[in-house]
Amino acid sequence: MKNKIFATIASLALIATSCDFSDFGDINVNPNSPSQPNTGMLFTYACMYARNFIMTSNSYDPWPVLYTGYIAECKNNQYGGLTTTESFNTRDYYLRVMRQLNTIVSLNEDEATANEVYVTAFGSSTNQIAAATTLKAFYMMTLTDIVGPLPYSEAFKGEPDGNWTPKFDSVEDIYAQLNDELASAYSKFDESGSLSSYDIFYGGDISKWKKFNATLRMLMAIKLADVATDVGRERFAKAYSDGGMVDVGDGLNYTFSTNTNVEDGSTQTYYAWFYYVGNAGYAQRGLGFSPNKFIVDGLKEYKDPRMFTYFTTNGYLGQVVDADGNAADPESFDSYNGVTYGLISNDAVRAEAENACSVADKYCEINAAYGLITTARCLLVEAEAAQLGWISESASTLYEAGIRASFDYNGATGVDDYIAAHPLPSDKTNALKEIVMQRWFDGFLTDEIEIWSDWRRYNVPSLPLTEYQKESCKAETYPYRLIYYDDDRNYNIDNYNECINTYFSGNDSRWQRIWWDVADNE
Repeated sequence: MKNKIFATIASLALIATSCDFSDFGDINVNPNSPSQPNTGMLFTYACMYARNFIMTSNSYDPWPVLYTGYIAECKNNQYGGLTTTESFNTRDYYLRVMRQLNTIVSLNEDEATANEVYVTAFGSSTNQIAAATTLKAFYMMTLTDIVGPLPYSEAFKGEPDGNWTPKFDSVEDIYAQLNDELASAYSKFDESGSLSSYDIFYGGDISKWKKFNATLRMLMAIKLADVATDVGRERFAKAYSDGGMVDVGDGLNYTFSTNTNVEDGSTQTYYAWFYYVGNAGYAQRGLGFSPNKFIVDGLKEYKDPRMFTYFTTNGYLGQVVDADGNAADPESFDSYNGVTYGLISNDAVRAEAENACSVADKYCEINAAYGLITTARCLLVEAEAAQLGWISESASTLYEAGIRASFDYNGATGVDDYIAAHPLPSDKTNALKEIVMQRWFDGFLTDEIEIWSDWRRYNVPSLPLTEYQKESCKAETYPYRLIYYDDDRNYNIDNYNECINTYFSGNDSRWQRIWWDVADNE
């Protein structure tokens, strides 16, 4: 059923979003919209775009997991110098995703269309509105966490207001508006109803949508700890009382399919590691990337059994061998080796990769499921809030619950012994760092932008640049943000310039910090 939905969705949604990108206003107006847009199909299409936060817009450059110490090149040094991915294009998220979600809301709010079959077939109006609003907030939160201030309050007012050059709202204002919209959406959810199978995230389960909604508010609120403590505490407490993710199945996951090409509607095999392990699937694993030495060594240091679920000793050059030339023991920590990200030459990369492990088979399968926002992350964010005194729950209890959820999600064993070996430190500073460290261990190929946000806030783990990286990018750290893409800049140049001057001291640089990111925790 899911593949049939995908195939139909791709063609309809492309009709619904086809337009001329000749001016910035095209994200606000759709002259070719069909007269009866099926809200379920629009919703599926919007869900499908979440895979771009895993695939990083289908490019052979997975910068979120490069910038967070998870993977490294294993055949050449194409990206090691940090000189490739500099900008992030938000256009399609406005045009193809958030615009469709706004359409779902408007069709359900308009008395002239709310009772039409192409609207009601997806579910009750209140649940459609609440789910669409929640999903839109997820996208907008992620976009502003990547680049900083963006158009939002005026972004969709091309018609009827004719505002083709919306202002760039501050991250602070965007977060405030998203929090209000999410709280309002939460109150609209009706658990006595459901959504149809076009909801490919939760299968129409409204209780899970409510938990995701509350979790999003907590994810935003916790980032205010260093810049707007009182506001963050108040918002977090309200979201926590509403109830975030608890069970592993509450997490927001994306399952790839053979029919998910939203660009042209084709039915090619298209999955997360398509560009990284080759068309033949994991038989050609490691086409360009292997686990980063940093995550491998970190798991070794902690004696973390999740090592055996993240990686395989079947490396890209074949079976990893021990010192005697025998096949390495897959249950031994010593059998796993990573590759340093940012080595000076292709030869240096290949030398380290000769006996390196690979990502586990589960990440390379065509129908692989990836966590966008996991329950483990939610619980460990709650542990941070408890450690800060924002909620009355025990930080240690939530810390342990988060680790258990991570082990459960990844199919790892030995969680009791692991928690006993790594209890939450008693002092606040080290406790916070350990909570964030556990989020990093949990986040291998999941929660990607959120992991990057953790690193920016806490510098945990510390990810030093290589000398080659320092020389190539003239910096001392990994980027704090991505810069605006040409479309965001050139079609709205006056507001772009005002944004850069106001929020980034006139310098649209990857080493400028966005609002909630301060250096105090370093």
